[in-house]
Amino acid sequence: MTRAVLFDLDGTLVDSRPAILDCYRAALEPIPQGWESLLELGLGRVMRWRMREVMAEVAGERAPECVSRYERHYLEDGHRKVVLYQGAADMLDALRGQGLRLGIVTNKGRERTEHDLRNVHGARDLLPLFDVVVTTEDTVERKPSPEPILHGLRRAGWSAGDCAYVGDGPHDAEAAIAAGTAFVGAGWGYYPDELASARPALAVAAAPGDLAGLLPGGR
Repeated sequence: MTRAVLFDLDGTLVDSRPAILDCYRAALEPIPQGWESLLELGLGRVMRWRMREVMAEVAGERAPECVSRYERHYLEDGHRKVVLYQGAADMLDALRGQGLRLGIVTNKGRERTEHDLRNVHGARDLLPLFDVVVTTEDTVERKPSPEPILHGLRRAGWSAGDCAYVGDGPHDAEAAIAAGTAFVGAGWGYYPDELASARPALAVAAAPGDLAGLLPGGR
């Protein structure tokens, strides 16, 4: 029986891809040669790496300045492009209504994570729904390491066997399985093809409203 659910953020609860790419463009201007098409597509290292890692790779000596510009632009303007996935708020409310505890485990920084949850376009303040929020500052390792999920479980006092993790990518599934929690894929997110290729090994929800029925003990 699932008693608590931990969620990834980007690609699972919110679509922040337009905001992230907008911030990279603003921070890196002029964009280094060879990165224009990657930014345009929004694929590869840009979406999978930590922002500071991307800046170190792309901007070299300009990296500290570009990191600062990125963070400032995100909080001042870029966040306006972050949207909540349709049905996500209703799904969270329904899980809470069933008595489940909720948390966030993300590779995103804390300031931007909390800002998104409080200000996401088209939604109320979502931060009070979550009992624990784990961000990139909380652990040295990040997903696909299980450590961020394990850290969240320790902080909340939850057992892995009673918890499920929901994420949109194979790195989320790897982290959850290694942490000992159940996993449900967010098939509406950034990596639907990669999640689909792992079926039937993974439970994958096509839409937020399908999630509850795929949780162990769900209906």
